[in-house]
Amino acid sequence: MQELIVNLHNHSNISSGTANYYEMAQAGLNAGIDVLIVTEHNILIHEKDQYYHRDGKNVLLLAGEEIKDPARPYENHILVLDTDLELASFASDPQAVIDAVRRSGGISILAHPFAKDNRWLKKKGAPWITWPATNFTGIEIYNLLDEFYSQSRGIFSLLGNASQPELFPMGANEESILKWDELLLSGKMVNAYAGSDGRQAPEEIGFRTFPILPYEFGFRCLNNHVFVPQQLSGDVDTDKRMIYQALKAGRFFIGLDLIHPSAGFSFKADGENQTVWPGGRMRFENSVTLKIRNPKEAICRLIHNGKVVRHWEKLRSLPVVVTEPGYYRVETYLPYRNKLRCWIYSNPIYLDKA
Repeated sequence: MQELIVNLHNHSNISSGTANYYEMAQAGLNAGIDVLIVTEHNILIHEKDQYYHRDGKNVLLLAGEEIKDPARPYENHILVLDTDLELASFASDPQAVIDAVRRSGGISILAHPFAKDNRWLKKKGAPWITWPATNFTGIEIYNLLDEFYSQSRGIFSLLGNASQPELFPMGANEESILKWDELLLSGKMVNAYAGSDGRQAPEEIGFRTFPILPYEFGFRCLNNHVFVPQQLSGDVDTDKRMIYQALKAGRFFIGLDLIHPSAGFSFKADGENQTVWPGGRMRFENSVTLKIRNPKEAICRLIHNGKVVRHWEKLRSLPVVVTEPGYYRVETYLPYRNKLRCWIYSNPIYLDKA
């Protein structure tokens, strides 16, 4: 498998961002990512999928959409990828959006599902409130902009986090992690995604104006690392189809690359006659060997059906034999800024007894 670095959930100056597509692509080239996915609010921009090239580097920009109801803009946002349908007209009914995406073969992601208000910046969160919804592809367990707002609860923390974003104490949303495990335990195959929510919007804090989370910072900071069967060909349609197939299948992990580059991590299951990667399902009779590999030595936890079943203080690479059915996923931790932070979240591997 080949690994691609994919940054999703971003906005240009067409919706709530401050840069055009060319400028965003240049930031992506600077950051060294492979794929940049833009999701404008209630606008699906056609014919914007294209490669940008510079100095031997390439980044593929893909256009999706973020659906929200204009009558209720602070709830139930849905990221929609891999469909040519304009779904903004369904925005008042989140389940209708999800169902239309599913019928079209696309990807639906519940955006920042536990977002909170920030009274200091007078920013309202937009949490997901329609939890009876079904058949969505996944949820954002990690939203960089929402984490900025959540961790900036006073004028001094706002000033510090805005001026030095690499220092703010970011982490995945704990409520989202709990909800993800709850959904998985209920039998749903739900993927976990990370979104930058990049827009580089200026905010006046004290007597200064700061661009909140510059695009390039977001692209370097938090990404989805996608496993694909072959290298990018340079053909937009071929590569787009391959990337979206992997994102839909859950064949990727989330990496907080700000701490340390997470490229090179892998988690897979070897059975008697097959190998499956995150998002995959395997039937087995006696046992399965899970193989974990970290790019550097780190604290690592193997989670089975929502519970930590193995814990390693220093793990680089290890095979683990398991005999119980259910879902397995991996969390890897590193110290950063005097606190232990989750560096990598894998999507689950699903094991069924034959």
